[in-house]
Amino acid sequence: MLAIGQQKLDVLSLCALAVFVIAATVLSLVVPALMPWSFLALAGAGVLLYWSLRWEITLWTWVWILSYGLLDRPLWYGATEGFFNLTIPRLIFAAAVVGFALFFLVRGKRLHFDRPILWAILALVAYVAVNTSVAGWKTQIALQMPYYRFLVAMLFPFLMFFLVYNSIDREKQIAWALIPLSIYGWYALYIAYLQYAAIVGFPSARQFIWPNYINQPTWGSDNFGIHFDRARGAYTMVYPQAILLTLLFYADLLLIRKIRGGYRAALMVQAMLIPPAIFFTGLRAAYLAFLLCGVVWCLWGARGRLGKSKLALAALALGLLVITFWSAVSSRERKVGGVGQVPEAMARVTLARQALEVAAQNPLFGVGFGHFADVQANLRYGEGGTTEQAFATSLSQHNLLLVMLADTGVVGLALTLAVFYLVFRESRQLYRRISPDAPGLLCRPLVVLWWVMMVNYLTNAMFADPFWDIPSTALFWSLGAMIVAYNRLLKRRGAETPSLAASGA
Repeated sequence: MLAIGQQKLDVLSLCALAVFVIAATVLSLVVPALMPWSFLALAGAGVLLYWSLRWEITLWTWVWILSYGLLDRPLWYGATEGFFNLTIPRLIFAAAVVGFALFFLVRGKRLHFDRPILWAILALVAYVAVNTSVAGWKTQIALQMPYYRFLVAMLFPFLMFFLVYNSIDREKQIAWALIPLSIYGWYALYIAYLQYAAIVGFPSARQFIWPNYINQPTWGSDNFGIHFDRARGAYTMVYPQAILLTLLFYADLLLIRKIRGGYRAALMVQAMLIPPAIFFTGLRAAYLAFLLCGVVWCLWGARGRLGKSKLALAALALGLLVITFWSAVSSRERKVGGVGQVPEAMARVTLARQALEVAAQNPLFGVGFGHFADVQANLRYGEGGTTEQAFATSLSQHNLLLVMLADTGVVGLALTLAVFYLVFRESRQLYRRISPDAPGLLCRPLVVLWWVMMVNYLTNAMFADPFWDIPSTALFWSLGAMIVAYNRLLKRRGAETPSLAASGA
């Protein structure tokens, strides 16, 4: 990593700003109609340049991820012919990429491509790109367009992984990730409680939800949006809300342990409000993920016998609650915590059989990334005829492994498993390198929090198609990039954790 003095940074920034001004002037002279837009772009470039010089660059990542839960308005977009719409989160992503590029240029940051996980990700992305190109970037069903799934759900999160990985150089950046998450958590909880109040018989509660479009069952002209009968938060489906709240609960536990001051008490209150909000989602995968994450946190996030004691007490309390409210738990009513929805479970079994049937016919390379919908629409779905006849549309595989197996074959599935294995291996290495008594946020419980996120994300990915959950996928890989980056830094420096506290600009 190259060190650049403040005087040199000022010179570089002035040169870059001069280039922006000249470019905007020339463009305005050549095409006068573009004059307002060119100088608006100039102002934006100036903001990005200032941000790259003075502010925390990784904050762009968390702004992008959280924008899906606040700024993804259905009517705020720019339509493009033959391509996906330019929504606010996608524009923020584009601005983030430019901001990171300026950050690397003006600060002279050296880009690292030195970990096996990076090569595995590159291999996966390259293979899926070739696989999709061979099968085609469009399908007969608009909602399943391969170019959308590849760009927004795979390329964007992995590109952000690379950018965050090369931007991490000090411990304070952990707080820049977790604190914005907790701040947004208050908004997510506010919406969740109001939505649940409306579900259980107080519809007037929805008038207090902002923005108002969240109260619409479906968004946009394509009627996109499901799970209106659950507390889905500010999203079109409930999965991002459930994954976010589960991660937030354990992130709060870490912050409560590590920070002092008034906000620590606020985090305690927030942590107590989260479990009911997860219950409000009515998502069985979320219940399971929350419990499995609790096991991981108690066994590795707490110390010695204390963690095992907490796990035993939690298991006892859970058993008593299940026995006490067995009639509600065993029912099919999601609003009372029922998990007995048989039709939904059988639908997933049928989808799994269909995915395996498609994979058996195309074992090596699959039917093409995003093309399962075209094949699956004509497959038999029980006694209701084809899947398209039964549902008037197609359904995804509702399982990450089955998605990759049916779409990209054994090759794609193997690369996917390799990526997850390598990122987990990086986290284990970091766990061993950190001192058990590390005082700051770069500590072993941080690695355990990453394991919690991994269990959280993969548990939900076993029951849903994660390529539809962009914010959760982006959050998962961005946090993973931090773990891999800290592992590289500690390995390179061969020093104790506190050496990172004052490093970097």
